Amino acid sequence: MVRVITQETYDEVVKENIDEFEMTPEEAIKEAVAQFEAQGVDLSNIIKDLALGSGDNHVVTENVARLKELCSGDKYDHDAVLKELSVLKAECEKDIARRVRAGKEGAYKVLLDLLYSKYSKLCQELSDHDAKFIINVLETITALMEMQPDLLDSKGVDLIKNILDNVENEDILVATLKWTTTCCVKHEMNRQKLFAKNIAENLKLLLKVTGNYKLLSDTLQVIRKLTLDDDVRVEFGKAHDHAKELGAQMLEPLTNLLKENTKPPLVSELMLTIASLLVRHELCKMVADCGVDVLFTVLADNYDNVTVVQQADKLITALAGHDDVKRDLVKSGIVPVVVSILSRHSSNANATALTLKCIAALCLREPTHGQQFIDSDAPEAIVECMKVHPDNANVQKNACWAIRNMVARCRGQNVKFHELGVEAILNAAYDKFASDFGFDIKSALRDLECDVKLDEQWTGQGVQLEH
Repeated sequence: MVRVITQETYDEVVKENIDEFEMTPEEAIKEAVAQFEAQGVDLSNIIKDLALGSGDNHVVTENVARLKELCSGDKYDHDAVLKELSVLKAECEKDIARRVRAGKEGAYKVLLDLLYSKYSKLCQELSDHDAKFIINVLETITALMEMQPDLLDSKGVDLIKNILDNVENEDILVATLKWTTTCCVKHEMNRQKLFAKNIAENLKLLLKVTGNYKLLSDTLQVIRKLTLDDDVRVEFGKAHDHAKELGAQMLEPLTNLLKENTKPPLVSELMLTIASLLVRHELCKMVADCGVDVLFTVLADNYDNVTVVQQADKLITALAGHDDVKRDLVKSGIVPVVVSILSRHSSNANATALTLKCIAALCLREPTHGQQFIDSDAPEAIVECMKVHPDNANVQKNACWAIRNMVARCRGQNVKFHELGVEAILNAAYDKFASDFGFDIKSALRDLECDVKLDEQWTGQGVQLEH
């Protein structure tokens, strides 16, 4: 069990090291950190630099206090507030400890009140000065809430929705979307609250805005974050429901955007977003009906771009979840393209693993597809990748899946893999990864008709059964 302490406890120990043991501040900090770490104490939420002060004199504490004082009246000095916002943002960007400290001091409420004080102007024609001020506040609250999204309350949710509903200034929208993204990471309830406000409709409208890469990129990020299932505190989230609803509304415009943006910087984000929404068969079919031929254009235009290739692999794998779409992809000629990509980017472990997973998905329960991959020299490429990345678990596991799905219903092609020496490679992989995915390796060996000892998963206890 992880042990935690308060900032005050840490400060007292450092102060004691200085006063009683006559250490320098640097020595006192080093000794205190070593002492607590030896006791198994988690110091991630502790500000360790004594040079910033101690107790009530921490820079963060003083900064938040000055902000409260400056904003206490109906009118305040904007330039002075901007100066303090700059300090608070810089402190929050340093580490989680400072963000936690600022949160405990009430920085969130101060910043939210500042935004609400300007809300009436948000719906009007903004001056450059007002726009700059609002963006600064939004950027500061985003920095404050990084890795501590619990600060968001119903008032903050309402403000996000109101800004997206009423504001036309694109820079303010970008800052608001970044704040929204931060609120959604590792926080299921925030995602549900925002989704309940029908934020999906705002995101759909933002997809239609042209000529602003940042705005579109941040819109795509929010869409993806709403489909996450990363909050360990929640047993059952609504990631699937969110993805299903977002997919029904947005897959068509997203696919059309992909047709218009087949090169970086947007192509990778568009494919990643589309793939994250393909959680049901009808959604895969929707994208296919919009035209998956764009994938061939994307791969042709970005053949040497490993980042784009990886996202294309993810999208093809997701689309292959629908059997009819998978067959249409193969009929369209995707097989030689995928094999060529595997060979081209064989030196990159991540790209190799994703391409192998793509091959496995395209061959699943489709013997004719497996035959096409074999005819396109996929065995040579797969075996070569396994040799290049013998210590990479993802490459080895996905290669096992690809081999299995290629030969499971096409055993006549086993000889090709045997000629390439795949049995020895698989056995070597088993020696390294038996505890991780030994079953997958043995299954590949079994379908290749190699000598393999399969473990009996369950055996009786010798007790006679009675009717």
